[in-house]
Amino acid sequence: MPLPAPLVPRSEVALIDEAAAAMGLDIAALMECAGAALAHEAKAMAPEGRIVIACGPGNNGGDGYVCARLLAASGRSVAVWPVVEPKSPLCQRQAASLPATIERLDGIPPGTPLLVDAILGAGVTGRPREPVARALRQIRESGTIILSADVPTGLGTELMLPAKLTVCFQVAKSELLGIPGLGEFKTVDIGIPAAAYKEVQPACMRRYPALKRTGHKGSHGELLIVAGGVFPGALEFAARAAVISGCDMVRAWTADGPPLPATVVVNRQGASLTAADPEELTPLLVRASTVLIGPGLGRAPGIHELIHQVFSLAQEMGVPVVVDADAITVLADTLRALPKGDGQVLVTPHRGEARILLGGATDELGLHAFARPDRVVLAKGPVDLVSDGRRWQRNP
Repeated sequence: MPLPAPLVPRSEVALIDEAAAAMGLDIAALMECAGAALAHEAKAMAPEGRIVIACGPGNNGGDGYVCARLLAASGRSVAVWPVVEPKSPLCQRQAASLPATIERLDGIPPGTPLLVDAILGAGVTGRPREPVARALRQIRESGTIILSADVPTGLGTELMLPAKLTVCFQVAKSELLGIPGLGEFKTVDIGIPAAAYKEVQPACMRRYPALKRTGHKGSHGELLIVAGGVFPGALEFAARAAVISGCDMVRAWTADGPPLPATVVVNRQGASLTAADPEELTPLLVRASTVLIGPGLGRAPGIHELIHQVFSLAQEMGVPVVVDADAITVLADTLRALPKGDGQVLVTPHRGEARILLGGATDELGLHAFARPDRVVLAKGPVDLVSDGRRWQRNP
């Protein structure tokens, strides 16, 4: 049974578009498909009367201009309202291609049966500014039925257009879930390959913040690694990877063992690890941006107490936690019973650890069902699966 269609944060749309372009897709062709999908829904929602398309300056507005052109070509009465004049090259091209017979408006006439909202797309966040804010207030006051392109303009603010239907292009947007006053949304295929959003692409690296040229030690985060001891190599690999990725400070809480790179601040706890002195451990957690628990710890006596102690303290202090290797086995029951909240936990099981984590046979559906926004799963294998219970991607 295949995984359900992913729900994607609106911030991911630019990455999907970039991945599609890198695969050789023509963004103008995608815009044509998006506009055709809007026109199809508009005709169904307003079988008669003049349809008004409100367009913004970017590619979302370009979708609206395509919709207007196709509606006019099908014989429907249509008008466009350029809320903001076209600015992106594709939007300008589509606006210029409109037939002269399509009327341009500067507002929404009374009695309009349907307004197509193509003002601001998924990439625009925050409270809309003028003249968009003024247009949104006028549309809301008119009571006109609204069809939105990809996301309703003003989503997440008091100016949001209460769309009866939102047509999501290729992937549904997670921000549309549970919004009071918002109608249904549906997803339409506009020709973007599934690999652009279901597989990790080079564009995904843009999720990581760029290192600041003026940064100093501590600007780019501190990592506390509770690991090593029985298998010190796992700790060294984790520490080196953190340093290479740009982490400014890596601290290791570990047992006696081989020397670690000079860039790692090491807290040796003797020949074996057990529950720590809270007065020693807590200050390190206070400074940590994230704590990694598990690589190479083994299952010697005392390790269970340490793992539970570190995880519990990190949760209480709001420190994001990565649970790996033996820590997954030790914390399996705790992770299954973890109440929903604002915490940030990433669990990284291989197949055997996933079986313990889920309490039985495991597959992608089971891992996706276990995952939540506050309990993300990165299941390691020949093809990795990353899921937060809404969005998922494979890393081939």
